[in-house]
Order: sequence, then C-alpha cells, then structure tokens
Amino acid sequence: MLTSRMLLALQAFELAARTGSFKAAGEELHITASAVSHRIAGLERQLGEKLFERGPRGVVLAPAGRQLAGTTGRAFGELARAMAQQGEGSRRLRVSAVPIFASHWLLPRLGEFLDAHPTIELQVEASPRMADMEAGLVDVALRYGDGRWPDVAAEKVLELRAVPVTSPVLARRLKLKTPIDLLRAPLIRVSPFGMSWIEWAKGAGLAPEGFAERRGGTKGVQVDGMGPALRAAMHGLGVALAFDPLIESEIASGALVRVGPQVPTQGQIWFVCRSRERSVPTIRALRRWLVDEIAAMTAAA
Repeated sequence: MLTSRMLLALQAFELAARTGSFKAAGEELHITASAVSHRIAGLERQLGEKLFERGPRGVVLAPAGRQLAGTTGRAFGELARAMAQQGEGSRRLRVSAVPIFASHWLLPRLGEFLDAHPTIELQVEASPRMADMEAGLVDVALRYGDGRWPDVAAEKVLELRAVPVTSPVLARRLKLKTPIDLLRAPLIRVSPFGMSWIEWAKGAGLAPEGFAERRGGTKGVQVDGMGPALRAAMHGLGVALAFDPLIESEIASGALVRVGPQVPTQGQIWFVCRSRERSVPTIRALRRWLVDEIAAMTAAA
C-alpha cells in the first residue's frame, strides 16, 4: 500500500529524475534541495536500491533509478492528463516543436488556428530536446527525424530540403553563381544539425572533401542552431545550410538568397502524439489545420 509519505517521495523522485537536479525539483515543490534529497534517501532505504549516483557535479540516475523513472514518468503523466481532462472549458493543448519550425512556420500562422478554435488554450514550447510523450508534459510534438520512434503515433507532415543561403551582398562580392563557387566561401556550420556540408555536397554531386572543416584558407563560423546560422548568413558572415520551405519569408524579403541546389534531408517534420490519443478532439483539430496549411503552402509554391 502506498502511504502519503511514499507518494511524496515518489513525486520528489520523479521531478528530480526529469530535471536532473534536486534543486530544480525542490523549486517546483516549494521545498529545499535538502528536503528532496531526504525524501529520496528514505525511498532508497525502503526499496533497498540506490536510485541516484551523487557526485561533485550533481546527480545522475543509477540503473534502478532509470527503471523506476520510466514507471513514475508514465504514472504522473497519466495523472496530469486526467486532471487536464477535467477542465474541458479551456481544452489546453501543449505542443513541443523544434525551434526552426516553431519560429519560421508555426508561430507566424498560429493566429489563424486560434481564431478558428477560440476554446483551445495553446501552449507552445520551442525546444531542440526530444519531447517525452509518456511523461505527460506535452500532448503533441512536432519533431525532426525519420519517424521511427517507439510507442507513439507519428505522421510525416512536411518534406524538408537543405539549401545553401547567404546575404545578397556576400553572394555578389564572392560571385557565388554556381555550386562549385561555394568552395571559396566561408561556411557556417551548425552543431547539431540534420545535414552536414559534406552530406549536402554528396547530394549535390560535388566532391565532399572540399566541404570538410577547413584547417587553412577561408574559414567560417560554427553556431548551435539554424536560427543563429540564418542570422549569421543575413549579416554576411558566410553561407549557411537552411531548410526549404521554412525560409520562404527570408527569400521573399530579399534578406537571403539561395546559392546552390536543394538536397533532400534525412529527417522531416513529423506530427507526433500518444497512439491512444489520436482521436482526442484538440489533437485532431491541430493535426487537420496543420495538414491543410501545409497543403495550401505546397500548392501555392
């Protein structure tokens, strides 16, 4: 039988496992990190297993902790969803999206969805992290990848292509007229990113060796996301690989120009939800709107 003390300990454990921090778990529970540690220590004594490895840099889950975290994540996720379903008046829908899709496609269009569905309260998290559906923190994820994720329903909604772009000023100054001209241009590299310059070169039929990271000659910059890469390209710092059709607004405004061919990417944009929740009205409404918007955009291209 679960006692109230054990439930409080499991709650503290679930938050610490999810956040990777006793301090963060304590802040969410409005208790001290020491109190979180005390609750988890009691749980460890009761289970006879070490749940966390404690070190100078913080805590990480021990093998028994990883096993328990899977169970507590699902259990507390179910509780969160059950509570949300009691408040049908607001019909909250929590969406996690990869940042470049959120900023360049989703957010500029969301007003139309909200106008059409005024009773839906939409919460959008733009994050490069893979959303954990079973933890119950999000209802829908718009992920970049190949769609092969276990225990979820995934539908491909947008085909992406990688294309090199830069500012019109830099394109004119370096006379970037053919793909081979990029060999003398500074390249902006993104880590992590779904396609490297070497992979793009292979897809474009160019010798990939010339697009490897350069030890001498013309050098570019390295950034941590496509958004910063596009801003660097707009300021003339080099040529960036971007996702078509997510850069249509920058191309239309003249802030960026394409300076090479499009190459299919390994990953695409997928609409992901828990398999058992595909027919939930709010999720079904978002999916239908998303598919219709993308179809209209494709037809107009």
